[in-house]
Amino acid sequence: MKKLFQKNLSHTVYSFAGQISFLLSNFVLFLYLAKNYDQATFGHWALFITTVSILDGLRQGFVQNGLARLIIKDPDNQEIKSTGLLLNYSIVALTSSFQLILSLFTNEDISMLYLQGYKVLLVFATIQYLNSIQQAQHQFKRYFLLNLVYLISFTAVLSIQILVFGKPTLSIIINLMFLSIIPVVFMVLVRKEVRLVKPQKTTIKELVHFGKYSSGTNLLSLLFQRTDLLMINYFLDPTAVAIFHFANKIINYAELPLQALSQVIYPRIAASHLQNNSIELNKTYGSSILWLLAFIIPMTMTVIVFNNSIINLIGSDSYTSASTVIIILCVASFFKPWGRVFGLTLDAVGKPKINFYMLVFSLLVNVLMNWILIPRYGVYGAAMATSSSVIITIIIGQLNIRRILAINPMQEVIGSLKSIYQLKLEK
Repeated sequence: MKKLFQKNLSHTVYSFAGQISFLLSNFVLFLYLAKNYDQATFGHWALFITTVSILDGLRQGFVQNGLARLIIKDPDNQEIKSTGLLLNYSIVALTSSFQLILSLFTNEDISMLYLQGYKVLLVFATIQYLNSIQQAQHQFKRYFLLNLVYLISFTAVLSIQILVFGKPTLSIIINLMFLSIIPVVFMVLVRKEVRLVKPQKTTIKELVHFGKYSSGTNLLSLLFQRTDLLMINYFLDPTAVAIFHFANKIINYAELPLQALSQVIYPRIAASHLQNNSIELNKTYGSSILWLLAFIIPMTMTVIVFNNSIINLIGSDSYTSASTVIIILCVASFFKPWGRVFGLTLDAVGKPKINFYMLVFSLLVNVLMNWILIPRYGVYGAAMATSSSVIITIIIGQLNIRRILAINPMQEVIGSLKSIYQLKLEK
């Protein structure tokens, strides 16, 4: 038990460190943009990166979880990795073409970003593909090192650009992101962590079959997360987009434990399911929610209490109105651990279709509420719509998981708490 705890703790620490390294590279850019660019320019970047995130989510759905499941089953099969790599970049080609089409229908500032959007998609696709392999093989230390190299690389090239050439344009920033991935690729090639062999046709079919629902789920999840921003852009202006994006980014960083621990939780849930042991799956479900709650509650409370100080630290007085938006969005954060484990479990047990339909419902609720509330309350209405949609969907999901997999979430969480308490008493 002690060795298992130490192993899980080690995986969690390296997962956190890896996720923090990747998010810090994004945070460095976010901080620089928020401090040095006007709100309209920041709003243009927010709209561009939102579109990129949605398209990248489509690729992740086809590759990430499906590839992880296959590697867990057969860790030493290089054909699986090569097949995943082929599918990975094929989808990047398709999504890049879509950005070229979008560039024809947007204003000049955003159009220039879309024309170079393929570079950002390549960066995300490369590092996330490598991350998926390391996580599936429980190589969380390597996962951390890859992301650390990217962080150091991006920080270095951005610093050189600012010190030597001055304030970069948004297009130059995209090029800096692209340059930063080169050391990561070089590191992987030198260590021969991925060897190219002939892809398997059957594996492509299996990934596509699994991914059609998983990618749909990812796409819907990202649309759900970005609906408010897109609808703010439709109803309001780039300044309102910038304010909401600023607030949402702070929430994203506060929810880092959800993202980092998910990288550890998913393989554990998949392994529990593959044991054909429902009791073990139920325990893993409860303990996973408990782990996420233990990290997310302190982080969210800190953001609520000190949100004004955080805004002044990373932004400026022009973002003061984001304070209320942050507090409203934080309410939903307390429910997200339950929803995250629900989604991961359905994917891990091979039921992504149910997750897909749940997100369809959630997206429809979110769109409807944003349509009603944004014209009346502006960015505050978008925050209220998003938080309400999250809470409603998660509650329905927890009621359904008992019917789908005979799991009682509240009972399992309480059982995990009792186990921890009993373990302390024994010590």
